[in-house]
Amino acid sequence: MNTANDMPEKMSAETVPVTTGDGDTPPVRVLPDWLKPGHPIKHGGYITNLMASCGHALIMLTRRKRLLMATLIAFLPVLIPIALAFLSNSRFAESGNEVFVRLVENLHITVFTPLLALFFGGMLVAEDIETRTMPYILTRPVPRSAWVIGRFCAFMIVASVVLISSTILTFIASSVHEKLSITNPIDLLLLLHYLGVMVVALLAYGGFAVFLGAFTKRPIVYGIILLYGWQQLATQIPGLVDFFTIKKYIDGLLPVMATQRNVVEIQTALGSFQREVFQVSATKSIVVLLLIMAVSLLATIIAVTRREYAADRAAGG
Repeated sequence: MNTANDMPEKMSAETVPVTTGDGDTPPVRVLPDWLKPGHPIKHGGYITNLMASCGHALIMLTRRKRLLMATLIAFLPVLIPIALAFLSNSRFAESGNEVFVRLVENLHITVFTPLLALFFGGMLVAEDIETRTMPYILTRPVPRSAWVIGRFCAFMIVASVVLISSTILTFIASSVHEKLSITNPIDLLLLLHYLGVMVVALLAYGGFAVFLGAFTKRPIVYGIILLYGWQQLATQIPGLVDFFTIKKYIDGLLPVMATQRNVVEIQTALGSFQREVFQVSATKSIVVLLLIMAVSLLATIIAVTRREYAADRAAGG
């Protein structure tokens, strides 16, 4: 009488016939080794799980209607240099350098970067909490850190593509004015400098937004209060209060002599500022911004790993 143990190992997942004395017994299907009790379960590597989380998040982000709305808003500055070119009485009425710098610093970096972080980064974890899918995610054999970091990478890809595309088109549109050219190496270096600042700013703002989504029920509301309300107020308060904002360190990365307007050193020397301004070097700014991102993501991973989502558990039960 033949048994499953007598068969070669390569046939353990196949249908193994078991015969009896009369030879009429139908074949019996034997379980593969990975389904047998006590067999260790093998999962994909950490990078595989991270890529799977990133790919899933990318699909979810690109299907959201908010992506189209955020993209349309982010591309509005492209129309401003073109409108100025048509409305100006003279071709040399506006400086392309000043138009581009004002749009990038006042809109792309100050407004759109935290906005995209809240719209997409803030909902990476909060959306699963609201839709009651967190219990199913937590039961999957995926490292929590790989799941969080994978989703954060998806946010960075989507937000960076939107911001970088808008900035490049704004640069091209601003080149219709004088003092800015798409063939001038100095102007191209200025563009690359701003693109680098945006990516670093997205890392810090995005990490903080993910943290808000994991610890609060209304991350967008709290994010607007902190990133738009508190940061703007802190820049007007004398002393060192502005060091407790992300914007302080992003400003430390901006090109100092992009134009001769609105430069902190020049305005301070001329007495435009009524309070003392403490500068932060670019190196320290990058270190602090990356630290903010790392601490925020670490806190998010700890929250996803150990926090008990009461509403989710009730729904799952």
